[in-house]
Amino acid sequence: MCNPLAIGLAMGGAQTITGIQEQNRAHKAQVDAVNRQNAMARQKYINDLNISAYNDQQKQNVFKAQLESDAASQNAYYKQKEINQIEANRAVAAADQELQEKITEQMFASQANLAKAIQAQGTVLAGMQSGQSMMLELGQAEREFGFEQAQIDATVFDATRAYGIDRYGIDLDQYSADTTAANNIKVSATVAPTASFASIKPTKIPTPKKPSILGPILGGISTGLSATSALGGKDYFKDNFFS
Repeated sequence: MCNPLAIGLAMGGAQTITGIQEQNRAHKAQVDAVNRQNAMARQKYINDLNISAYNDQQKQNVFKAQLESDAASQNAYYKQKEINQIEANRAVAAADQELQEKITEQMFASQANLAKAIQAQGTVLAGMQSGQSMMLELGQAEREFGFEQAQIDATVFDATRAYGIDRYGIDLDQYSADTTAANNIKVSATVAPTASFASIKPTKIPTPKKPSILGPILGGISTGLSATSALGGKDYFKDNFFS
């Protein structure tokens, strides 16, 4: 006949071993779960850092391109102003030349008119006419000289006034061209980019402590005692160890 105590001890030992193994498996599963969670949190943190760095670099690249575009726009503005000034200088030189040619032409005309008047006076004086007749002819010659000279002076005045109008038009054209060039200046880099908010570093979750084996041992003892009592009777220990 089998010894109830031996059977109880065997069952208690098996229960203890099984309890320790199950407890160890559960602890290992908890440790693995915590490690996975920590690894996932760390990987997410690293990914967030990389994404922030990439976004910041992209913002820097865009801002750099905007600065270069603005600089090119400014250079184009100053180049256009230089071209406008050159064109204005050319137009002014052309207007000056035209006015000078007209004044020179009228100066020659004035000289010719003066020579004509002197010749007319000489002709009258050479005719040996009576005093009254000679005075009339001299007066007529002077009037003709005055009329022609007045026409010459009026031509010079009109040419000078036209020159002033042309200069005003040249200045207006230059101002308009400069204003158009200024309006074409593009300013896209208005605000410097700011860095992304720092990613929050995850707090590492501590792994659970390894549980004590006291629980499975006590469970095994309880199982052994229960099995011995069940097989040997409720008074087994009293009859065999305390009688």
